[in-house]
Amino acid sequence: MMSAEQAINEALEGRLRLLKRKDRYRQLIGRQGIDLSSNDYLGLAEHPRIRAAMVQALHENIPLGSAGSRLLRGNTSWHLALEERLAGFKGQEAALIFNSGYDANVGVISTLCGAGDVVFSDALIHASMIDGIRASKAEKVVFPHNDMAALEQALTEHTGKRRRFIAVESLYSMDGDKAPLKLLDDLARRHDALLIVDEAHATGLFGKDGAGLANQAGIQPFVAVHTCGKAWGAFGAFVSCSQLVKDYLVNCCRRFIFTTAPPPLFAIQWHGVLDVIRDEPWRGEKALAMAALFREKMKGIADTGQSDSQIVPVICGSDQRAMMAAKACQDAGFDIRAIRPPTVPAGSARLRIAFNAGIEEDQVMDLIACCKSFFGEEDVGS
Repeated sequence: MMSAEQAINEALEGRLRLLKRKDRYRQLIGRQGIDLSSNDYLGLAEHPRIRAAMVQALHENIPLGSAGSRLLRGNTSWHLALEERLAGFKGQEAALIFNSGYDANVGVISTLCGAGDVVFSDALIHASMIDGIRASKAEKVVFPHNDMAALEQALTEHTGKRRRFIAVESLYSMDGDKAPLKLLDDLARRHDALLIVDEAHATGLFGKDGAGLANQAGIQPFVAVHTCGKAWGAFGAFVSCSQLVKDYLVNCCRRFIFTTAPPPLFAIQWHGVLDVIRDEPWRGEKALAMAALFREKMKGIADTGQSDSQIVPVICGSDQRAMMAAKACQDAGFDIRAIRPPTVPAGSARLRIAFNAGIEEDQVMDLIACCKSFFGEEDVGS
């Protein structure tokens, strides 16, 4: 008879063998080649001005750790000053810092939504939003991606609930397309629903001083989540909301209450990021321009979906085909990874190419030549 450890090890090994057979086995690999896979869209993860500000703060004896949760001595003047600036940056009453975008999405949704509520979610929202809905015990109604007619129909059919929420991303991380935020805001208002927007991949590139796509659309969601490990080149996240919602999260959000606060040093980094984005708008403009050039030149070579941002998918279809395409790009000197289910729907495995401020036009042309060599014109739309 097998021991408990032997039994679980056998089960784990069997699961991993199955993933390998399906070309869905994942490994941790190092950085190699020209970066076209990270979310450091603005090239701020190694910005000398931000680095210098953090080094200076260390010389001034800023604490290396927060030493506790925000409610148990982990709250500092650096945290408070940053949240005040973030609220102003977003034009909202308040902002609240979280340790990650995942924590923010799960924490906000599971705290604000509950049994008796219904959440209308776009079919392509991030796993963290899905997990937040599951944890909330609210009813979930999924509508087809960016289908406003289907959402309105669902809103019309699901009445009599305690509260109704709409959960979307402003910029979808695997497709590179944008949500119709103005239409979503109009629907939310007409049907008395509350709009929750994840701005993870839009913050820093769109809106005034990189305030996001909601800012660009001229709307103010009930709650917006901003992940700072993407275009900001940092880590953590923040929520922009009313003061009442912030107070409620501080008192009731388990993902905020029961975790050690981020170290004060990160506040110096975020201030530096905000300054650089304001002073160097060319960074976002260049990333978007290089993505647009790639999309234009890829016409007739491969399917790049509905991308309208710095993220451009190259749809391969099968998992094996995506792995082969990624290998071809890597052999040509580009750090591009294959994205497979369950991250994307079955049959839509792809390359996810994320353009950044450090990419030059000649490199884009070299990548296009690589793709043309691999795909060939006959692969378009396959």
